[in-house]
Amino acid sequence: MKFVIIGAGAVGLLTACLLKKAGNEVQLITRRQEQAELINEQGILYGETQYMIAATTEWNSIPPEAYTIVAVKYDGLKNVFPLFHHQAIANPIIFLQNGMLHIEAIAKLPQTNIAAGSVEHGVVKLHDNEIRHTGHGVYKFALLKGDESVFKPLLSLPGIRTEWHTDADQLLFRKVLLNTLINPLTALTGLKNGELLTNPYAFGLMKNLYSELSEAFPEMATLLPFEEVKALCESTANNTSSMLADKMAGRAMELDTIILYTLNRAPIELPLLRSFYHLLKSTEV
Repeated sequence: MKFVIIGAGAVGLLTACLLKKAGNEVQLITRRQEQAELINEQGILYGETQYMIAATTEWNSIPPEAYTIVAVKYDGLKNVFPLFHHQAIANPIIFLQNGMLHIEAIAKLPQTNIAAGSVEHGVVKLHDNEIRHTGHGVYKFALLKGDESVFKPLLSLPGIRTEWHTDADQLLFRKVLLNTLINPLTALTGLKNGELLTNPYAFGLMKNLYSELSEAFPEMATLLPFEEVKALCESTANNTSSMLADKMAGRAMELDTIILYTLNRAPIELPLLRSFYHLLKSTEV
């Protein structure tokens, strides 16, 4: 199978390595020419393994039959969407972003077959061509538009855990809620995921936030039980959340597509979450 991955951050590099290890033909499209040159010269370092994967900044190199995986952050989609109106028209597309603000824009793209994915792996980008895999997990996919049979080959990739879900909204909103519970707290406190459980004050805030969200979204009892939130914090105990990593690096945090989306979707006011949103927004002004 052929894959093109747009975006060479932590998730893009991890996905490229896993697909290459599974025996697929993989190409990376990077934003910066220097990163593409580095990857072409030295490959991607994944632990002790070096994966030689072709990298370029040119969109016109995308083969028409390749699965095209978009692994840029939400903020980077503003540069991707215009290109998709002229490039990769016949390709099946998979979006791997956090949050849900971009779903409406995806529906307006000309591509026939588009899916969304949720990545439940822990990965840290150490360098432009080096990552550390901090937690093995699963890729979950759901159809946004088109024919789901086009994406079913993704479920039989050797060595990669994948799942197909029939309800894209439920799949993506579960991830939004999970990120809403963990990311703002870590970004505000500087704690790692596991410390949200061991720090009594942070744990109390997380429980209070869960209760607040449960009032707005009663389906959380089955969609995302609190025990599953705790289990994820335990399994990724040493991880720095993506929101905290962005804050530490001086990058824009994904506040709107995760927190603001949740605030707008809620049928009632969420005062604790809104306070978190304003506190974090104030650090970006």
